[in-house]
Amino acid sequence: MDFGLDQADKIASVVGATAAVIALFFTIRAARGQGNTSSRTGSGPIWLVAGLAVVGLCALSSWGLGAASKLGVSGAGPSNGPTPTASRSGRPVAPAEPSAAQVLWKGEVRLDATPRDFDHEPPARGNTSTDLSSDGYLHGSVYDKFWGRAVVLWPGTTAPSRGDCAERLQTHGVKRVTIDARSRICLETNQGRIVFIQVLRRDGDGYEARATLWSSS
Repeated sequence: MDFGLDQADKIASVVGATAAVIALFFTIRAARGQGNTSSRTGSGPIWLVAGLAVVGLCALSSWGLGAASKLGVSGAGPSNGPTPTASRSGRPVAPAEPSAAQVLWKGEVRLDATPRDFDHEPPARGNTSTDLSSDGYLHGSVYDKFWGRAVVLWPGTTAPSRGDCAERLQTHGVKRVTIDARSRICLETNQGRIVFIQVLRRDGDGYEARATLWSSS
């Protein structure tokens, strides 16, 4: 049975108190024995020695209990990483992983000369002359960030995560990029959202694309 430090201290205190009572009893008895008849003259020192021996044994037991308790607590060693919690079945449950960035909208969108506001789901159509909130528009084969914060081509062959796009925008973001039917684009909106745009095909004077919108944080 394992004892905590508090339990060991309490038990040690009880043992110590018991030892003191026993020692007092034997000391009194030894003192009385010295005043008795000559036939019991030698019993006083014997009782005194016995009392001291009992005190010593009790103290040794108390010390051993406390040391064992401390060893039981400290011997467990440091824990590496978070301690898994137990389920109702008694099996350990691993800590929950951080949730992925929230996807606000995913779907097809047309890229053309009409600006798109990616701070809406689905992206709203704007106007190049009066709109001050749309984030990007196509001018020939150049995609311009317009009122967005930055745009950049994604060089990878697989779709990026929100974090991938955000990091690429931070390190390589520009005002405009030249695109074709195979381009992949990361865009940061004027409200801080992160957008990934995968161009699917040429369509007249524009492109059909698929967009993924993530939250701003």
